Amino acid sequence: MRFNKTTIAIFLTLTCTCSTSAIAEYKTNSVFSDDYKCVSEENGGFNHGASGHSLTLFKGQEEFFLTHISNIPYEALVDWNQLLEIKLLNIKANDESKIREIFEERLMRQETLNIITTEKSSYFIRQPEDDPKKVLSLINGCSSFKAGQEAVITCYESDGSKTFKLDIETMRFTYSYAGSWHSKRKKGYYGDSSVFAFGTCKKYFH
Repeated sequence: MRFNKTTIAIFLTLTCTCSTSAIAEYKTNSVFSDDYKCVSEENGGFNHGASGHSLTLFKGQEEFFLTHISNIPYEALVDWNQLLEIKLLNIKANDESKIREIFEERLMRQETLNIITTEKSSYFIRQPEDDPKKVLSLINGCSSFKAGQEAVITCYESDGSKTFKLDIETMRFTYSYAGSWHSKRKKGYYGDSSVFAFGTCKKYFH
């Protein structure tokens, strides 16, 4: 799927608080901080063809990176900064701390009730082919839930064809992709395979 700059700008400003205040040194307000690399242990699903749908196991692995908002590569933030022309808010392009704080103010939403904390866009999911230093790597934000030791991260909520859920207690994840059998396609092509994947995640250090 391709995104033009206007689409990205709308997505990244959708929850703007329009505040330009900044502290001397950025420190995240999120209750999370770790990054994760997730690799599937088993993949299966359906291949689609002219005569029906074939249930099968797939070779290879599905791989995902979950990046916390505080650990986004600075190059991606500069890309975002230039895209939205934050310089108009008198923020210097090389002021990393202020850019990070403004990014979190605009993107992350947090709610707390007793011991329960929910967050939106404190994590971003990408796959290996996505350049983490580009603003496109920030398209897929995740929601998170934390209550004591229980914590879950859910991604691809804005993509109706995919699901991803990580339980941080077990470090196990599930992923699904509906495929594109239902979509208009070229002659002789019957759509992307439908995929189910199961695997584990580990903390990831850049």
